[in-house]
Amino acid sequence: MRIGIMGGTFDPIHNGHLMLGEYAYQQFHLDEVWYMPNGNPPHKSNPEIRKDLQDRAEMTRLAIEEIPYFRLCTYEMDRKETSYSYQTMEYFKETYPQDEFYFIIGADSLFQSGNLEMSGKTSENSGHPGSISG
Repeated sequence: MRIGIMGGTFDPIHNGHLMLGEYAYQQFHLDEVWYMPNGNPPHKSNPEIRKDLQDRAEMTRLAIEEIPYFRLCTYEMDRKETSYSYQTMEYFKETYPQDEFYFIIGADSLFQSGNLEMSGKTSENSGHPGSISG
């Protein structure tokens, strides 16, 4: 399968997140887009972000429930450690070697330094830009 990974704090999720997921779904001929709320992001030190996790996950679930190819993924929510996107993508590559993953990122996150570091790591393992393939 071809799977897009749309990570973020989703605080709150909004139409821009949904439009970006839909665009990636169509542009890259994806089978699914997994929306993955981040439980402990490296770029946000606010302790409230962890407290609001279940609310953010529920908002995300409600926002995507009518779209059959959008899924809620709780991998980063369930982790206690800081979640780095490149580690998540490596985990998916190892866990689902038969699938091809596309990392979907919005412009707001692209220019943050932590994600720039991740971009290099992601593309090292990638068959094409923005993805890690198995």
